[in-house]
Amino acid sequence: MSEPLIWIHGDCLDPRSPALRRWPTARRLFVFDDAILDRYRVSFKRIVFLYESLLEIEGIEIHRGSTVPVLLAAAAETGATRLVTIESVAPGFRRTVRRLEIEGPLTVEVVPPDPFVALSRGEDDRLDLKRFSRYWQVVKGRALSLNRSLDELI
Repeated sequence: MSEPLIWIHGDCLDPRSPALRRWPTARRLFVFDDAILDRYRVSFKRIVFLYESLLEIEGIEIHRGSTVPVLLAAAAETGATRLVTIESVAPGFRRTVRRLEIEGPLTVEVVPPDPFVALSRGEDDRLDLKRFSRYWQVVKGRALSLNRSLDELI
């Protein structure tokens, strides 16, 4: 089976994501989509953050255009029939995945991201995801544990 194309998006900027670990030599692409940037009024600071984060991903191809046509063209160039990406809660994510499967000969595999922290039984009941500060109070000990290496935090 040939290697898939890996779609990196704003919710999967981890250079050690499960998709990149599983297919370390696969072609990986990010698309700065003007329509999405405009729709969500993405600030220049956020765009710079995205760009700087992307530079941490070895071999990343950064494109500007409409996401679906750019990814389909890349798949056609390489003959890829599969596209792998990391799950996202972004409102248009599922719609984009459906379009990729309908408009191109691609099978899309959506991989869950690695958890930010491992929670023990019962801790997940205390999580309040409506406020970051409440969430952080529960997870900060694990996220900043002295037992973790600097590489895991960066």
